[in-house]
Amino acid sequence: MMTRVDLHVHSTASDGRYAPQELVRLASDRNVATIAVTDHDTVDGVQEAMLAATRFGVRVIPGVELSTDVEESEVHILGYHVDTSLPPFTMHLRVLREGRMRRAERILEKLAGLGIEIPMPYVLSLGREGFVGRSQIFRAMVNLGHARAERRYGDFEKYLGKQGLAYVEHYGLTPAEAVRLVLAAGGVPVLAHPGRTAGDALLEELVDAGLQGIEAYYPTHGPELTRRWVEAARRHGLIVTGGSDFHGVAPDEPAVLGDVFVPGSVVDDLDMRWRELAAGEGKRAGLSKTL
Repeated sequence: MMTRVDLHVHSTASDGRYAPQELVRLASDRNVATIAVTDHDTVDGVQEAMLAATRFGVRVIPGVELSTDVEESEVHILGYHVDTSLPPFTMHLRVLREGRMRRAERILEKLAGLGIEIPMPYVLSLGREGFVGRSQIFRAMVNLGHARAERRYGDFEKYLGKQGLAYVEHYGLTPAEAVRLVLAAGGVPVLAHPGRTAGDALLEELVDAGLQGIEAYYPTHGPELTRRWVEAARRHGLIVTGGSDFHGVAPDEPAVLGDVFVPGSVVDDLDMRWRELAAGEGKRAGLSKTL
């Protein structure tokens, strides 16, 4: 009987190793009952995963992970139950992906200035058409002998982390705008991996913007940090979610799909919050009024 839950996984539609249907098969093999496909700034993998869901007996929740920048760090907003067919929403995602391309070009320019020549066509060959991110750039660096893949060496942070030598900020949304974008797409916005990025001031700002949840269960959150974010969610009337942030790319990723403990009740809480939002909003507001 499949009982595990993983609400944060990535496919080849962004920077994951496995195609969407392969993710669903892997979830089934690992006794994971429910996954959310949450690719970076795209929902292109959701339909393929949902088509495979019935065949493998896994529930797939449509999702997205939106990337934003603040001064100290990157802030990511997860969107669950987003309407992947809503044209204004998909248009905004297309704009974000175009910004990713410009960002990648600037990163490669910075790397070239450091003596690391990475051809853009090669970077693009490592992902699905229309998407490029730091993970692909780093894989290209590793494959071409400019970096070591294991996290313990720290090459990713050295070059592409927030304080890295070739880091370039994201184009597009602020964290609050990302929250409102998810709401306008009929989804439930959740702050991703807050232990890496968030403080109380940011949390207050996002709650005011309409944040609905916090990803408290996460591979790098120990028991104390998990409790902290569960309590913060309760104080603000937010739901709690969790997942592995599985990409399947680095040989020493913190967690494999389904390995992070996530109570099964979070799926019921997420579904209930989604229904409450839908009932409260009635017809969705146009995206043009949210940004």
